[in-house]
Amino acid sequence: MFRSRGARGEYERPLYEEFGFTIARRGYDRDQVDAYVTRLRGGAPPAGVAAFELVRRGYERSRVDEVIAQLQSEADREK
Repeated sequence: MFRSRGARGEYERPLYEEFGFTIARRGYDRDQVDAYVTRLRGGAPPAGVAAFELVRRGYERSRVDEVIAQLQSEADREK
């Protein structure tokens, strides 16, 4: 799993803890979400609309959608 970097470039806590992603019976693929959020936070927003595979034991969809919308809004304000 990807982890978020602290001010000194150290890994702090996993993204699922930082953003409160919970595991659902059917949810978004965790690796895909982690990669997308990491790129979005790194200043290189992925092109197009976020689309993730639905898998067993994935991240709960509504929370992921909420976090991505928030991060995209923050990125747009910084432009």
